[in-house]
Order: sequence, then structure tokens, then C-alpha cells
Amino acid sequence: MILGLFCTAGLLLIVSVSGCSQGRVPPPGLPRLYQCIITVTQGGEPLAGAMIILHSQDTPLNWTVNGKTDEKGEAIIFTDGYFRGAPAGEYKVTVDKLESVTPPTPDVLPTNPLELERLYNRLEAETKEYRYVEPTYVRVDSTPLSITVDARRTTASFDVGKPYRELAQ
Repeated sequence: MILGLFCTAGLLLIVSVSGCSQGRVPPPGLPRLYQCIITVTQGGEPLAGAMIILHSQDTPLNWTVNGKTDEKGEAIIFTDGYFRGAPAGEYKVTVDKLESVTPPTPDVLPTNPLELERLYNRLEAETKEYRYVEPTYVRVDSTPLSITVDARRTTASFDVGKPYRELAQ
């Protein structure tokens, strides 16, 4: 009986795992995608946690094309948030890294709903958001970064200048 339960559990695990491996069906009109990896450094050091966005310069796209850098500064580019790769074309590249700093929450929270709401409103008002990339690289109209994605595996490396930290507007 116990062996039967293990066999049933194993079968359910195999079915659920194999179901997960089936990818999402591409939506109609999604163009062919090509592998694209972008490495970003700041002052020569890998920039982790930065959002990379590719802005088409050829034709307007109905798809977002972006990625986020890992601890090595590498971002694998995805289209529409799920499909690995980018459509072929010319792109301007923007890089941004934001971090929110929230004041510490008290160890003991108020039990009165009105006081609790005041606390959360105060914490929200005192939360500061910092930008870690110079604004030049954040805006598509000023970024000097660009890339051409084609049928080959596209890789690019960019340095976004000296270390930077400023309150975000």
C-alpha cells in the first residue's frame, strides 16, 4: 500500500513537471526572436540589478524587449517578458537601476487601525528611491548606447560611467 502511494506520488510529479516544461504559446504576430545578451558595467565593475530596455529604431514594436542584469552584469533579453530573444533590428539601449530605501518598521505595530494607517502613510512618505545610473543612460532620447540584433547570437558590453547615486525624481 505504501509502495502504491509512492508510485502514485511519483507519477503525479512526473506529469506535473512535464506539464511545466511546455512553453507558453507565442501570441499571433510575435516576430522571430534571436538570442541577445547584454553585459553592463559601471566604472569597470559589473552592475547587478539594472533594467535593460531595447527601444526599436526601425519600426514600432508591439512588444517589450528587456532584461535585468545578474551579479555578473549580464542580462538575457526577453520579448514580451517571457520569450527569450529579441526581434532583428536596430535598437537604442537604456539602462536604469532604482532602489527604494524604507525606514525601519517598529517591532510592535499599533493595534488601532487608524494609528496603523498613519504609520504606513508615514513610512511611505519617508521612503526614498535612489537611481544608480546617470540619467543620460536612462532616457531613450539621450542614451548613447545602441545595438543591432540579427540572426547571429548578439552580445554587447556597455559601461555606464562612474558610480552614481541620486534621489530619483
